[in-house]
Amino acid sequence: MTMQNAPWIFPGLGNRRWVELRLDALARADFPDITVENPLNDPEFCDRWITALTARLGADHSWGGWLEDRTHLWRGHYLPEGCFIHLGIDLNVPAGTTVLAPVTGEVVHAIPCGLLGGGGGGWIVLRADTPQDGAAFVVLGHLAHEGLPPPGTRLVRGAVAGMIGTPQENGGWYPHLHLQSMSEAAWEMVQHAPDTLLDGYAPADAALPHLFPDPAPLVGLRPRSASHERSIDSAA
Repeated sequence: MTMQNAPWIFPGLGNRRWVELRLDALARADFPDITVENPLNDPEFCDRWITALTARLGADHSWGGWLEDRTHLWRGHYLPEGCFIHLGIDLNVPAGTTVLAPVTGEVVHAIPCGLLGGGGGGWIVLRADTPQDGAAFVVLGHLAHEGLPPPGTRLVRGAVAGMIGTPQENGGWYPHLHLQSMSEAAWEMVQHAPDTLLDGYAPADAALPHLFPDPAPLVGLRPRSASHERSIDSAA
């Protein structure tokens, strides 16, 4: 189990205990017979499940998912067939939680998408003034529409970037922040496939770690490669 202190981008959640979860493995353990009806596609049910898992492990909040294959977790969801590799990390916090900008830069993309059947809800992309940990661009997804900064806005590291959205405005997902890093090469690819690569998922490819680096260090979390402990693969 990887227990860590709170990521700094949530100023209202200081001194909380965080645990890294591998949600697809946990879904396979708790829901092994998912076929047509997947209860985890209900955002309220999924939120209750993740909250219960997190509490059972002695933590207040959870995070994880970088380059995780989520084929089982999101079976029956809107994602295209074979497009289940998660390109960022999810930080599981309640709707209304304030989110700070993880880097200084310019908002180059902003979408207030409110589709219940998929999408990112309030979705912004920051071009970092100084790339950090391979992140030339940083995606913040599933934000509330209110207060979403428009393209051209300058944000400094630590400034308010938005709030976590509800399922009614975040694309129909359980409340969480999708945080994704992109290299310059990945951003160029996004121009030709915005509906997939900006949706946070892609087919398996050996180049993904270079195109979409682990964003955990941007918010003060330890990437899996730097941890001496294993991530959660099953819950006792």
